[in-house]
Amino acid sequence: MALALGLGAVPASAVATESDGTQSSTTAGSGVSAAGLSTAGLSTANLSAAGLTEAVARDLGLTPGEFEAAGQLGKRAAEAAASLNSLPGYVGISLAEGRIVVQGSGAALQARVDELNQSGPADFVLRPVATPAEPLTPAAPSASEPSSAAAPDASPAASAEATIAPAPGRSARDIDQLFQEYVRDVGTAGLQAVVFTDGHFVIRTGAHSTPESGVPGIPDAPQPTTPEATVAAPGTASPAEFAARYSNVQLETGASLKTEESYFGGQGYFADNLAICSAGFSAFGPTGLPLVLTAGHCTEDGLAKAADLEPATSSPAGGWKNPLVRPLAPLGKFGFSQFGGVDNSVATSDPATVGTDIAVVEKIRQDLSLEPSALRWDDAENPDPTSVKVIGSTAPVQGQPVCRSGRTTGWKCGTVDSVGIWLMPGRNSLPPLYDNDLRAVRAFDSLSVKSSGGDSGGPWISGNYAVGTHIGSETSSGVQTRALAATFVDSVREIPGGVELELFLNKPAVTSPAPGGTFGAGQTITGQVPAAPASAVAEGSTVRITVEGQAPFEVPVDDAGAWSFAAPAVSGSLRFTAETVNGFSASGASAFVFAPTPAASPSTEATVAGTATAAPAAPAPAPAAVPASHGAVSPAGDAAVVVRPRLENLPETGASGLLLAGGLAALALVAGGALLALSRRRKRAAPHHR
Repeated sequence: MALALGLGAVPASAVATESDGTQSSTTAGSGVSAAGLSTAGLSTANLSAAGLTEAVARDLGLTPGEFEAAGQLGKRAAEAAASLNSLPGYVGISLAEGRIVVQGSGAALQARVDELNQSGPADFVLRPVATPAEPLTPAAPSASEPSSAAAPDASPAASAEATIAPAPGRSARDIDQLFQEYVRDVGTAGLQAVVFTDGHFVIRTGAHSTPESGVPGIPDAPQPTTPEATVAAPGTASPAEFAARYSNVQLETGASLKTEESYFGGQGYFADNLAICSAGFSAFGPTGLPLVLTAGHCTEDGLAKAADLEPATSSPAGGWKNPLVRPLAPLGKFGFSQFGGVDNSVATSDPATVGTDIAVVEKIRQDLSLEPSALRWDDAENPDPTSVKVIGSTAPVQGQPVCRSGRTTGWKCGTVDSVGIWLMPGRNSLPPLYDNDLRAVRAFDSLSVKSSGGDSGGPWISGNYAVGTHIGSETSSGVQTRALAATFVDSVREIPGGVELELFLNKPAVTSPAPGGTFGAGQTITGQVPAAPASAVAEGSTVRITVEGQAPFEVPVDDAGAWSFAAPAVSGSLRFTAETVNGFSASGASAFVFAPTPAASPSTEATVAGTATAAPAAPAPAPAAVPASHGAVSPAGDAAVVVRPRLENLPETGASGLLLAGGLAALALVAGGALLALSRRRKRAAPHHR
């Protein structure tokens, strides 16, 4: 039995049942076109154009090839960010108009951008971030002047636009540092997220916030006269005052956040038959045992023990084609889970309380085959052929096209809008503000991706790369305004012992010799690992060769999927298996057999240069078959056969002996010829007697 993890494709408008039994309408988000993305070298074969094309065109305005190209571009941007982050003048990185935009300025940053363009396609462009014209150190306001940091509207319906203009001051450079300073000076009350987007940082406060004047009874602190303001105790600075310290920090207000977990709704998997969520990515533990990754909050802080499988055809995304039949088949048992900081800790200024939202389902049922793919839900009864294959992981980048899959709303696509730290209400959060148990999660958001209750834990992908697992959404007056996902690369770092993402791999094929061909010892055997239906072969893959009777060995696979090895000397035919492997991921083996090349005949030796070659005579009748001797391989039926007499007991003669014998024989022939001619003349001259 196969389980393809993650879930996918329903019409643009769908009706989903929420946990309270009401129905809410979900519509497709507006997409952002990625025109200009190069699709050269990317294969879209077997991608089932009907489902994927409709989804990415509807939500993103992209073709499947452009979506795959965007995934590759996002992966390249995320890898480059590591080398850019430590350079002076670096602010951030994003995707725009098919390019990788590095935000910042400075000679060192420009030099690194040039290096990146020289090492591959010239996708990188450096763009300076606009800075205020005022001096970096503002003058202290007079006693008669009001503070320039006005408190924003904290109501849920408040606009998500910036509520204050960024004041001149020092520049924030790091999400973590900014988050820790905010929690230290302002506290977590009302804080939703600290993110980076469009070249600046954003502090978002939400519906569960307290008034931005700070803790009741404590007057607002005055505007600091220098960027290096004295550190205040939690609650002694308002959000507006904190944001005013920085030239590149804006304050926004948003609607309430919620995790998307429904009860007895019917799909994906049931956590102890209570909470219902979506499966994320298949993976391997440290010893190679199969695992499923999903959202940590679905385990209720580790209280849930077992996960039972929901048939795809019994879910809302699958059209409820079949009724849910109990008892449900088991999926596995919950192992490690984390929602928030270490040990599910609440958010504080301590860096250890900034974490993730991840859970591991282990002890997978033995007859269940986990598939490294995300379902699109265009055919719940036969989902594998159209599922989107996963070949690796990457960090999210602003502007990156993404799609997510879940058991309630299916397959939805959009664009990454910001990346940072988000605060989500924990299981102990209490009304009316729900701010007594806030969990800090490294996550990203999308204003265009849609989701609903029960989608939590489902996969977010870009092209063929894992970027996150779904954790929740923001709603205002019953309308969803954004969807949220925990960043995959950060989530897996929190799992003790580490995990390894399962990757899609095709079986290798041999390209030379051709089928039915022969081989010789030392001959190069070449092959190819196909990429389709993915955009590329998983990075770091090898082909494991096992020659009959010999120890296995591995050969590398290049960027084009090519591989090769030298044929060993074996007795008889070359028999071997080839399997594509990448860590614990494996394609399954293919078997190959090649007969040895027939031994070359002495008659085929090259003629001496300059020797005239006689015209070929008419073909002679085929000689009788002669059994091969001395282990020689009998030639093919259409090959020339030369039968030589077997000469024995001949004396050993060197080259000089053969020349002497040849010369004497020639002299004897000349002498004999002369004697014969003389004899005939004498007969003609003799008289005739009657």
